[in-house]
Amino acid sequence: MWRLSIFLLFYLLIQKIHRGYGEYLQTILVQPKSVEVPVGETVLLYCTVFNQYGDVAWCKDGHCTMGRERPLYYIPRYEIIGDKQAGINSLQIRNVNLDDDGIYQCQIGRTKEAREVLSNYANLTILIPPEQISITFVPPGIVITGKEFRINCEVLNTRPAPLFTWQTPPNTQIVNISQVTTPMSNNSKLLRSISTITLLADITQHGQEIKCEATHIALNKSLISTTIIAVDYQPVVKIILKPIQMNENKEYWFECIAEGRPSITELVWKINNTILVRMPPMSDGRYPLYLNATRNMHNQYLSCSALNSAGVSEDVVILNINYSPKFQSFPTPYTIVRLGDSLKLSCTVDSNPPANILWTKNGEFVGGGSQYQIPEVHEDDYAVYACIATLGGQFTKIVASTKVLPPGPPRFYPPQSVLTSRGSEVMLKCQLEKDIEPIDSFWIFKNSTLINNMKHTIIAARDIRTIPRYEVGLIIHDVQTNDFGEYECHVTNQYGTEFVRIHLKKRSSHIFMQLAIYFGILVLLSLILFSMYLCCQQACRVDKKRTTIRRIRRVQTWLQSKPSMWIHNLAAAEKIPLTVYDINSGVTRTTLNPPVDIVECYLSMMNEQKNQHLDRPLLPPPPPPLTIRMPFCNDDDYDYDYDDQSEQIYETADPISWHIDV
Repeated sequence: MWRLSIFLLFYLLIQKIHRGYGEYLQTILVQPKSVEVPVGETVLLYCTVFNQYGDVAWCKDGHCTMGRERPLYYIPRYEIIGDKQAGINSLQIRNVNLDDDGIYQCQIGRTKEAREVLSNYANLTILIPPEQISITFVPPGIVITGKEFRINCEVLNTRPAPLFTWQTPPNTQIVNISQVTTPMSNNSKLLRSISTITLLADITQHGQEIKCEATHIALNKSLISTTIIAVDYQPVVKIILKPIQMNENKEYWFECIAEGRPSITELVWKINNTILVRMPPMSDGRYPLYLNATRNMHNQYLSCSALNSAGVSEDVVILNINYSPKFQSFPTPYTIVRLGDSLKLSCTVDSNPPANILWTKNGEFVGGGSQYQIPEVHEDDYAVYACIATLGGQFTKIVASTKVLPPGPPRFYPPQSVLTSRGSEVMLKCQLEKDIEPIDSFWIFKNSTLINNMKHTIIAARDIRTIPRYEVGLIIHDVQTNDFGEYECHVTNQYGTEFVRIHLKKRSSHIFMQLAIYFGILVLLSLILFSMYLCCQQACRVDKKRTTIRRIRRVQTWLQSKPSMWIHNLAAAEKIPLTVYDINSGVTRTTLNPPVDIVECYLSMMNEQKNQHLDRPLLPPPPPPLTIRMPFCNDDDYDYDYDDQSEQIYETADPISWHIDV
């Protein structure tokens, strides 16, 4: 009671003060409060005013359009309830939905008697419970042993965000748990909430269950989602077969086994970073390799790498290959050294195992090792030195030599005379040792120094790369009689000048020798062609003989199948039996007396015809009379040539009068 008295005194005091300003005081006694309401419920926001003079206006998100009229006909679900005279202006919202979510305020308008008054802000939060929950791996389905993996638990279209709880398998190492809440879209009040758990994968987790639980203020019970963890592991790789000893340029067999989960997708054989072969998955998990060993592979890493979605694993072996000696460095072909100076020759050899290095002087052994030294050079030290590398007879030895010379003017190789003919073009060459590079060169002919002109072209000293020599050349165009003679080639180096003489001689005429050569070639070609002709003729004879034998066999078969043969003379109306088939002997014989075998008779006739034709090849054979043709096997006097008629043995003298009837 005393509190009400104090309030009334305080109110009267304030009103007296305001009356000093010409206004009454209106005050909100009951302020609206923030509230969370599930969708579909009815909510009441209170606003009770003491000493109210102005009209009430409810504002939502800054828009003050509700309350000046009761009821609110344009918003059926909204209603201002309470006794206006008592200052009760509560806002009631029925069947709330997400559109009602916002910030509300009660305002009492200004009048002549009193100023306006504003209530506190009240948040109306509409609770939207989640309908479903989902759990996914990030990235999908990839869990690799020894590595971290993440799982997302997601709830959509909810307000406010739910609370997440995770249940993991025993002894699982949890790295981190985080939660992110974002609007479903721009200006949307619905939320997407994702809880992410980060775990360290272990093979013991394979097949275990992980659970995500989401609780919400608008739900009586939580939402739960579970998933099974499938842990993948990188391939296990092992090279199980490798040769103990390897030699260069030979092929060897390697074999690697690999297994993993998920299955192997590819296996790669490599030497260092160079891929040798890519192999698809093998059903037995064995992956062979045929390797042709080379010296460059020595001490290189041969690896077998297997790949699956969990990662890459490999096994490595170091190749140990025996290979032949090969010079890495060796002396130059020429070595210039002065008398009294020291001489140091060296050569290095690459081989496996290391090669033995020997030094020889003019073919005689003088030392070993990669270096050969002479503290003070004497006259007898000028010689040819050779570095010889051997490997115990396993590989061929290699040799590198150098010629040790004192400094001096150019040293020429012995020249040779040059032959040419008049009107031709010829080139003279002088060659010198490649010990010291020449500085200058020139040619002298008949005490005159030659220069470049229409007659002569001088080629300065040049390096001949195919052989270790220098070469100086002189081209003489349109050689005439006065161009023949002795030419001097002068060459200068840093130690002096030296020259050599080259003779240009006229080529003698060899027309008869050339004719003889041409004639010999023609004779040889003729002999070759004649030999080929004889060979062809012999081959034809052999072929003809084989053909005749085949025809005889066909005739014999044909004759044995016929019971008889008759010959007709159309003019005399004769019909003479020619052959009779003997059933007892199985031979077809003639009706001549004495009987003869047709086949034997035919062979005898063919041989006789052949011999007679060779004796008189140019005479045309006249047709024989019928009396001779019929009993040909009993007549030894006729000597006519007959054609080879294997399909018809007998022929008549007159083709018009006679024919054979079978």
